[in-house]
Amino acid sequence: MAIIYIGIGSNEGDRLSIFQDALLQLKRNLGIFMHNSSIYETEPWGFESSASFYNAVLQFETEHGPLEVLNILQFIEKQAGRKRSEEAVYENRTLDLDLLYYDDQQIDEANLIVPHPKISERNFVLLPLAEINPDWIDPKHEKTIQELIEVTEDKSEVKKLNLNFG
Repeated sequence: MAIIYIGIGSNEGDRLSIFQDALLQLKRNLGIFMHNSSIYETEPWGFESSASFYNAVLQFETEHGPLEVLNILQFIEKQAGRKRSEEAVYENRTLDLDLLYYDDQQIDEANLIVPHPKISERNFVLLPLAEINPDWIDPKHEKTIQELIEVTEDKSEVKKLNLNFG
């Protein structure tokens, strides 16, 4: 069994309902649900949009391998109406599910990089991760999540909301 962390985000549609539906699908298909962070509201990162994001982090225990997890995440995204553009890397989306960590493994495949390559640059991932496990050691940076927060250059506003979806 592997401990995994998944980033979840949405800036289109009924974001809370999308989170609740995604969590239900993940519980059915991924493994044992352990924790979820609070929901945080953030401005878009890496592109311009008038729609803010909801972001959170989920922790699961799974028997699935990393590529199986990726396939499950992409299937759930597609069912939620996610359409991937070939051109734009960052864009509005109904649902974004990212495999942030798979145990302490470092994976560099054509379609999967773990830990997620931009974790250390994104407060909207670091702050929810810290809420679940501030002492988790990022195997690439060899720092705890709390230490990554202290050194990140991301100064974007990340606002914790009083919403529950877990």
